[in-house]
Amino acid sequence: MANWFDRYSRTQVHDWTVRQLNLQPYQHVLEIGCGTGQLLAVVARTLRIGFLAGIESSIPLYRQAYRRNKAFIHRQLIQLHLGELRELPYPAHYFHTIYTSGTHFPGKDAATECLRLASLLRVGGRLVWLSQAGTYRKEEDLRTEAARLQAACLTSGLTDIRTEYQDFPSGPGMAVTGFKPDADLYLDPEPFRTINNRLLNSKPHFISNVARMQT
Repeated sequence: MANWFDRYSRTQVHDWTVRQLNLQPYQHVLEIGCGTGQLLAVVARTLRIGFLAGIESSIPLYRQAYRRNKAFIHRQLIQLHLGELRELPYPAHYFHTIYTSGTHFPGKDAATECLRLASLLRVGGRLVWLSQAGTYRKEEDLRTEAARLQAACLTSGLTDIRTEYQDFPSGPGMAVTGFKPDADLYLDPEPFRTINNRLLNSKPHFISNVARMQT
């Protein structure tokens, strides 16, 4: 019964998360702190001709995510990275959507991390900070964290900040979403298309050689 309840609650969280992302099948998406890859697998199923990148700093979690998503990786729908956010190889304006797994939280300098992520977003793209259900025991703590993430989004130049709360059997969840505003200078997507094709058609790139030994 306990295992059934956990699966039921996790399914509810994942379904709600996918609705927050509002993905299209062709989009380029990035998950920060992909953990064991459960949410990564759910999101990958919504993409057909798109691309999903995931990054995780923990080797044991990375290994689990790799095993869970091996089929998607072999189809080059998913590309996993072991390392830190600053080591990602993607160019600016590459992703339509960037989101956290719900277990990744920015440090004290959330604005700097938010700014780095915003630079990877295309014009009109969205950055979604997710709080996993049950992470916060008190509603006040959840709302305090939401206010911190809202401020970080605004400081990084994102606009139309939206916050949504949701109650789940395992606890409350939260999503803070910011959108990258239109730039004054139109960005021609053609130069990035060549880079996108090169990345999608290449073999999976691993930041650390340790990752190769651990898979």
